[in-house]
Amino acid sequence: MTAKRLTLWILVLLVAVEFIVAGASKFRPSSAWSQMFAAWGFPPWFRTAVGATEIACAVTLFMPRWRVRACTVLLVVMAGAAATHLTHGEPRRVILNVGLSGLLGLLMHLGRNPRGGP
Repeated sequence: MTAKRLTLWILVLLVAVEFIVAGASKFRPSSAWSQMFAAWGFPPWFRTAVGATEIACAVTLFMPRWRVRACTVLLVVMAGAAATHLTHGEPRRVILNVGLSGLLGLLMHLGRNPRGGP
């Protein structure tokens, strides 16, 4: 396995674990997420939809043919999260969104392979 492929798969694993954990935490009704989504003005179902999207895309990151699409959807989720934090006076929370967006962009870049490889 080349260094590039190893780096790519480690990055896939790390990003996927982050989004699976974050997504799964949104399914607990008593979690802080319930209170935050309500404070931001989102309906209760939206928290679950975001969590399901994060988990589905995290799993899809392991599928090379679908990876760029999953990264794109997660980038949209991160943009929405950043916009939510900024409009609600939480600029420090945007740091995580920017960091994860950078990792998603790197994953997209490293994963480009015209021969359809990982």
